[in-house]
Amino acid sequence: MKKILYSAFYSFNEIKNSKIFYSFLIFALILISGSYFVSQTSFIDQGRIMVDFSIFAISIFNIFIGIFIGASIVYDDIEKKSIFLNLTKPIKRSYYLSGRILGLIMAIILSTFIMMIIFYGVLLIMKTYISPVYFGNIGLEIVPQSIFVQGFFIIIESSFIAIIAILFSLITSKALASIFTIIILFIGEVSDRLNALVKPAKTIIDGKVKIENHINPLMAFIVHFLYTVLPNFSIFNISAETSYKINIPADIIFYRTIYGLSYSILLFIVALAVFNRKDIS
Repeated sequence: MKKILYSAFYSFNEIKNSKIFYSFLIFALILISGSYFVSQTSFIDQGRIMVDFSIFAISIFNIFIGIFIGASIVYDDIEKKSIFLNLTKPIKRSYYLSGRILGLIMAIILSTFIMMIIFYGVLLIMKTYISPVYFGNIGLEIVPQSIFVQGFFIIIESSFIAIIAILFSLITSKALASIFTIIILFIGEVSDRLNALVKPAKTIIDGKVKIENHINPLMAFIVHFLYTVLPNFSIFNISAETSYKINIPADIIFYRTIYGLSYSILLFIVALAVFNRKDIS
């Protein structure tokens, strides 16, 4: 366990000090801060515009961190032969890979925390989406529960995507790993909607229910197959609930957390199997 933690903290410090991490983080913070000025140009609910814009920025840049750092964190070690410095200590491949993934997840948690703090600061400036809660004589401004949950889901989704990127980087090149991960992410975001579109429609004619399917059966099968096999990332997006300050039930939080963790563990097992068979000499 100590070797895994050592590898994790080493990876975390390496990522935290990397240029790509700071580039994504600074750009995201600029967008979050800029969301205040964007919201001022709108004639509709300025608070909702600001929240939607900021949550999108936090989500997309954490996903970028997961994709691009995930695709390079192990791949670069193998290419530069620096992986031998870790494996000759000796550290088992399973410890090394676990540490690398945990370090990347820690970096994602850090970036999410920093961005959420800036987001909270902007909400305080706008005096919107925050409510005072008093503990005796002490008052504390807090945000709706759904914003906390959305931040938690962003961490799970980004970590999930990072493991996918690491898995692809063990199979192909760094560039292709990033491209394949983006494709999986895109399909996972829209598969739920596409699956709903290809479902047979029910119509009532003369009091009888008639099922009609106007979609090509092969296309419907492909969409349903992708929906079933590939991860559904859309369940981690609760921007609508966040915008309208709707509390997320505990059972939904639990189910989606278990879904993300289960898929991530399965992908880690697959990545470890690939890594153990990979020739790194």
